[in-house]
Formats: sequence, C-alpha cells, structure tokens
Amino acid sequence: MIHLKPNEFFLDSSSAITTELRQPQSAFPEHSHSFEEIVIVTRGQGIHVVNDVPMNLNKNYVCFINHNDRHLFDSVQGLYLSNVLFQRDKINTSLNLEDYLPGPSTQASDWYIEDDAALRVNYIIERLDYESHINSLASKAISELLFQQLIVELWRGRIDDLSLLSNEDKLSSSLVYLNKNYQLPLHLESVADYVGLSPRVLSKNIKKVTGMNFSQYLHFIRAKRAVFLLIHSDKSITEIAFDVGYSDSNYFSTKFKEAINKTPRDIREQYRLKN
Repeated sequence: MIHLKPNEFFLDSSSAITTELRQPQSAFPEHSHSFEEIVIVTRGQGIHVVNDVPMNLNKNYVCFINHNDRHLFDSVQGLYLSNVLFQRDKINTSLNLEDYLPGPSTQASDWYIEDDAALRVNYIIERLDYESHINSLASKAISELLFQQLIVELWRGRIDDLSLLSNEDKLSSSLVYLNKNYQLPLHLESVADYVGLSPRVLSKNIKKVTGMNFSQYLHFIRAKRAVFLLIHSDKSITEIAFDVGYSDSNYFSTKFKEAINKTPRDIREQYRLKN
C-alpha cells in the first residue's frame, strides 16, 4: 500500500498546512499518510472508500482523514476535490482545534455542508491555496488563520436540522443516510419521510444526481460494500449477503450482478488469482 509523507507535499518541515486541489481527481489506489487531510467535494461523483467502507461522493461532501486511516478513490466521474492537508501538532493557535476537528476516536468524521457554507468554504480555500504555497513567515501565519476559519465554517455548516434545509441539502442528507444505513430494510417512503421530502421528489433528485433510481442506488451501495467484504474477509457469500442488508443470498447475487456486472463468486476468484 502507498504511504504518503509530509515532505512530498508540504513546503518544509515547519509547514503545518497545505492544499492539493484535484480538478479533476482521477482514480487513486488505497493509501495512507503521516498527516491528516480534509477532503471536500466541489463537483462530480465518485466512490471514496475509507477503511474498507465505501461512500458515494457528491457535491458538498466533507470527510476528515486521520493518519491511521486508509482510503482510495474509485469510479470517478468529473470529480473535483479540494484537499487540505495539515499536521495538527505544528499548528500554532489559541483555538481549541478539538472542538471542531474529529479525532481518531470520533464517530462522525464525514458529513455534508449547506450550499451557503460551501460558498464560504470555497472562498477560504482559494486564499489558502495561494498562501500555503508561499514560503514566508507571513504566509504561514495567514494560512493558519485561514485554516481556523475553514474548520469552523465546515463545522457550523454541517447538515443537522433537516427541517431547515433546502431541497438540495435534504437530498445530500438522504445520500448520507443511505450510505450509512444500507444494511437496514430501507424503503423510498421511509427515507423520504426522514429527510422531509415527498417520495416523488426524492426519487427524481436521486436519479438526477446519481444516474440511478432509489432502488438501484441502494443495491449499488450494498454491492460496493460487499465487494470489499468479498476481498478482505473470509466470510461466506451468504454471510456477506446478510451483512449488507439481504435476507436471501440468491437475491443478493442477482442484485450484485446487476450493479457490478459480475457475480460475488467472480469477484472473490479474481482477487485470489491476483494474489
């Protein structure tokens, strides 16, 4: 597995913050790094797999990666990312970072932000991208101030109170919910009720963003999770079917092939042949 080091990205050993804007981001294999990272999606779609857990990427998605994590990008389609790399122990600030930055033991390390917050975040990142690549004491100081502003904006812009959100933000919330609860017996009506949209509107918007209807998208999420279980575990196909939300392994295999164009057995055998 690839391991990325600070000297490959930061200006020098004293630098605490830098940016890597990927416009577009290509597929990238599993890797880890000796620094932390904030990944912000500004455009497009893709799959982000963190510690073997897949997440569909869409606009306004934010994810914090710590130095104990492994992650990769796959199935990218016009995916634009703003990546902010930082070394927590080198940041000089009176702000209590722990109030705004998830730590290794924090459960919620990813969320969507509201459109208004995204506009402010993009403006901050533009300035941060400029300042963090200038090797001067003044620019390093400004970079740290901008970083503080950035993490506060990301924190307060997160989607929490669904009743106050725009329809677009409610859609984002529904995608997060599906990706984190795919193993449950989910239905369009119950998810629509959860985010406060009509089933018709939710179904239409999911199709617009992902290219799939509600059912197809749910089966796709389950299939992507199943792929990683097939590769990285010794569980039987029947056990994996139950783990990702199916009560019938034959039905699971049918839906898996529709989503991946291969059977679960094909995936497992191909991986074993490669290794």
